[in-house]
Amino acid sequence: MTEQIDQFFNPDGTLISIPVKSAKKIAVLLHIARDLSPTTKYPEKELNAIIAKYHADTAAIRRHMIEYGILERNWESVYWVKVEYSAIT
Repeated sequence: MTEQIDQFFNPDGTLISIPVKSAKKIAVLLHIARDLSPTTKYPEKELNAIIAKYHADTAAIRRHMIEYGILERNWESVYWVKVEYSAIT
């Protein structure tokens, strides 16, 4: 992790709180997205299991990842990492 986001995580890697400022929020979301494979499509339940390692409010994290363009989803609630972020994760 970087100093920019260390303050938002417990020593065990769980997220203390979702940052309010966009730049820090994006950095936190990208850190979480590193657990996602850019070539995998994730059903919502599977994605929730990955996100839950970081934060209990999986819906909020998913929404933010969609909002900031890190993830995309289809009408069947299947998620994948957007191509632009594949190199980061």
